[in-house]
Amino acid sequence: MTDNRKDSRLGIKLDVDVQTPEQECSTQTRDLSTGGVFLEKGDMALPSEGDIVQIKIKQSFDGNEPPLVKARVVRVDDDGIALAFINDE
Repeated sequence: MTDNRKDSRLGIKLDVDVQTPEQECSTQTRDLSTGGVFLEKGDMALPSEGDIVQIKIKQSFDGNEPPLVKARVVRVDDDGIALAFINDE
């Protein structure tokens, strides 16, 4: 299988809140890069490829409220979803 990633990934577990078109739930990251993130399935009903979701890391790293980030589902696996961050600039 060819790896089409542009950015290197950091394997890290972070608790996140996820808003999909159908639900709001909590799960964990499996890995993270500057361009995207992989979220573990957990109890989440997996959205479809192409759906737009919003995620928010629960931990605060600098004392400020973490931002709500938009991302597009680029891959759906049995164990979770790969997301590409959307930059609205």
